[in-house]
Amino acid sequence: VLDQLARPLRVLRVSVTDRCNFRCTYCMPREVYGQTFRFLPHDQLLTFEEITRVARIFVGHGVTKLRLTGGEPLLRRNIERLVEMLAKLGAVDLTLTTNGSLLAKKARGLRDAGLKRVTVSLDSLDDATFRAMNDVDFPVDKVLEGIEAAAAAGLAPIKINMVVKRGMNDGSIVAMARRFRGSGHVVRFIEFMDVGATNGWRMDDVVTAAEIVTTIGREFPLEPVLPNYTGE
Repeated sequence: VLDQLARPLRVLRVSVTDRCNFRCTYCMPREVYGQTFRFLPHDQLLTFEEITRVARIFVGHGVTKLRLTGGEPLLRRNIERLVEMLAKLGAVDLTLTTNGSLLAKKARGLRDAGLKRVTVSLDSLDDATFRAMNDVDFPVDKVLEGIEAAAAAGLAPIKINMVVKRGMNDGSIVAMARRFRGSGHVVRFIEFMDVGATNGWRMDDVVTAAEIVTTIGREFPLEPVLPNYTGE
């Protein structure tokens, strides 16, 4: 299946829940997703069997990678069973994106079920900054434990996403590069994006990709590398 620019559609992202235990200011700010916000009732979520059926159809049309997302996908009960069902579809790259809060407990079970890799959101190594950004006072050490557990379980290479927001965590860019340099993990610095009408996006808050590259380059001179796949 090709899109309108004749590019093959190879990746299917499946949101298994709209719920998240974080209230990151750039994604699900508390003033919008507060105590009174109504998430989908369980009976309106796709069942594991329905997700597997849809995935099987897409794989039949050329999809080679399945990514489980949310909300926070590890909040979905028995997510390991869904991973096991999807792993039986054949030679697909089965991955999952998580905030890492539950990863230390679930990494081994996910790998045993057939998950190949994980992507972890980690916006700062500074504990105070990280707690402020997730807005639920969750400590950064717990996410780092999850990354270590995932690596030990063989969920590699691990990708680590840092959304950079000016005045909030832009001072953590070099520290993040230094921490994971040479680890084999893939760190990705992401511009603060407008995701609708809920995250108070302003251009003044954006640290551009060029600025991020320059900031890291002062500490660690950078060289371009070839993409791992088309579009990277």
